[in-house]
Amino acid sequence: MPSEWFECTLEVPADHSEAVGNFLIESGAPGLQTDDVDAVARLTAYFSTAPPIAALLRFCASIGCALTNEDVAVRRVPAEDWAENWKAHFQPQAVGARLFICPPWAQTPPLGRVAVVIDPGMAFGTGQHATTHGCLVLLEQAVTNRPVSRALDIGTGSGVLAIALVKLGVPEVWAVDNDPNACAIAKTNAVANGVDAAVHVGSGVDAVTGSFDLIAANLFANLLEEMAPRVLGLLRPGGIFICSGFLAADEPRVRRAYEAREMRFVGRHEEQSWATLALQQSREG
Repeated sequence: MPSEWFECTLEVPADHSEAVGNFLIESGAPGLQTDDVDAVARLTAYFSTAPPIAALLRFCASIGCALTNEDVAVRRVPAEDWAENWKAHFQPQAVGARLFICPPWAQTPPLGRVAVVIDPGMAFGTGQHATTHGCLVLLEQAVTNRPVSRALDIGTGSGVLAIALVKLGVPEVWAVDNDPNACAIAKTNAVANGVDAAVHVGSGVDAVTGSFDLIAANLFANLLEEMAPRVLGLLRPGGIFICSGFLAADEPRVRRAYEAREMRFVGRHEEQSWATLALQQSREG
């Protein structure tokens, strides 16, 4: 893990915050904090290398959100300050009907809920972002409505989805990520939750073998489109694919990529302009 990070802070009109936040994540920021005050959103993103300011300004101009170099503050932050910063922003929350996503310093769940304890480190996925939240909601619905014996989490980040699946009763979950740092954090979080025997962390989807009753992927729209054939090949007949990581405006092209490959739309969650979809392999076993 790098010894320091670049903290990039900017303020944009609230109606542009989702688009700008999505750009920052797609540009490589594994962590993003949003604070809304009236009609203004303050975005804070973290990068392991110098943030792409010029590209950010061009993107903002393209959506009618004019910014200059002076409007974007960048500072170097020691790695240990990241964890302290998260304590102010990562608050425990109930998700769906049964889950309680929480940090290690506040891990007592309400009655009837199961705790998923996440120490994010520098991996994306605390359950606070609308895309992770949407995945958790639809994953819970999926495992409640049908038996799931084997699941796959693509782009696992902190491991929050994989861990939640085990806590919801799935006996075997594979969690893969191309980022070695994310894999290490996912393994640590699995151990902390006592589910490391059921969560198998790997370095990429190409190393995965066998088939799955359920697959989750919280990725960008272009990646979801590209991997549609691979997902179809890994899903068992009648299996469920839950995907997020894109704005509602990009939903039609993601749906087209999968509906053109024997997948049918079966569920949806939208939050803060971010969409999460559930699609089912139309071939039944």
